[in-house]
Amino acid sequence: MTATERRPYALTLRTTEVAGRFVADGEPATFTIDNGKLLENPAHPGTAEYFLASLAGCALNIIAARSVEWELPYPRLEVTGSYLVDENDSTRFERIELHFRFADVTEEQGLRYVDDFSARCPIYNTLVRGGAPIDVHVRADGAATSG
Repeated sequence: MTATERRPYALTLRTTEVAGRFVADGEPATFTIDNGKLLENPAHPGTAEYFLASLAGCALNIIAARSVEWELPYPRLEVTGSYLVDENDSTRFERIELHFRFADVTEEQGLRYVDDFSARCPIYNTLVRGGAPIDVHVRADGAATSG
């Protein structure tokens, strides 16, 4: 595909009859976003949950693809993401953390996967280049390290 054939991915969001509930439509995904501040009983994730899922999902996608590319066993991996909004500036993150827990790879291989993710994920790199403080922690086969 040439540069002139490339097209941006588009997602259209719209309000619904329920104040605080929004629907996102994009090819092929359709999903609902709830605003927990407006809904007494949110039934769907909110924007913060989708943000963390996008960041962790990018990690899982890249690591899964690399395991196949590098002809390594498909890793059993859990990624937990968290964030804290700056108490003095609600438009910024004070901290974002990613915890990678590999069940069946060495610490060295886990670090290789995570380094590859951090070099290739556009979500991660957009955040880091914008000044978001992201702490990454890796645990593999019971050996923990952070960076």
